Amino acid sequence: MESKEPNADFPLRESVEDASGRQRSFIITYQAIGLGYLVVAKEEGKDGLGYEFSAFSETGPYNALGPLRERMYRTLSMRHITMRGSRYQMMHSVLRGRIAWSHDTGLALVVDGIPLDLNDMREILESHEGWQFRLEIADPSDDISK
Repeated sequence: MESKEPNADFPLRESVEDASGRQRSFIITYQAIGLGYLVVAKEEGKDGLGYEFSAFSETGPYNALGPLRERMYRTLSMRHITMRGSRYQMMHSVLRGRIAWSHDTGLALVVDGIPLDLNDMREILESHEGWQFRLEIADPSDDISK
């Protein structure tokens, strides 16, 4: 049961099954910011290079948990890439993920919880030469899973 004091309940640990049947563990934290509360779920043990979700509520962190969980479950139910031989390949015409940075690997695009470097992306895009694309950058709290 949730208490009235978020510090008594957060951080939370939650496990979600992905589209491959793998359990992914998340640590959910919150912080009071400006005019509300930001709730963030980060995949455990990935040092920022795994799945990450956030949601905002003006009234309290508990009110952001529903939208956060909905986004987590919907996103993890879809796969965008697969490994074919030694290369990643798109499974359909859309890649969704987030932009990340690591001191070890540099810039990465995290898709399906997998950090892809620029060489991985080049290989994926090479197989689509001549095709059109649309690149859209969205705030981390926006739901791009739809």
